[in-house]
Amino acid sequence: MTGLINLMEETVLSKIDQLWEGTDYCKCDSCKMDVAAYALNRLPPQYVQSLKGKVLYQFASSQTQRDIEVTVAVSSGIEIVGKAPHKNVNFVSDEDGTLSAG
Repeated sequence: MTGLINLMEETVLSKIDQLWEGTDYCKCDSCKMDVAAYALNRLPPQYVQSLKGKVLYQFASSQTQRDIEVTVAVSSGIEIVGKAPHKNVNFVSDEDGTLSAG
């Protein structure tokens, strides 16, 4: 592994795969990336530059509080994107940074 990697991306993408299957929303790659972007903008990044850092992060990411935070961010993203897929609407950011259909 070379360079920096935001391991929160892996965590979010994994959580999307886990939660999304139970919905009837569009599951195209563009919608998945919209959900990921929504969630990642609400979660702290977790950068590592070594295999050791990745292993330590994976251990820490199993902590209940972090899992809850990721689940909430991803669930919100799935709900927002699912109700208004990118194909049908443009998203606008409210004053508090929340995305909504515009």
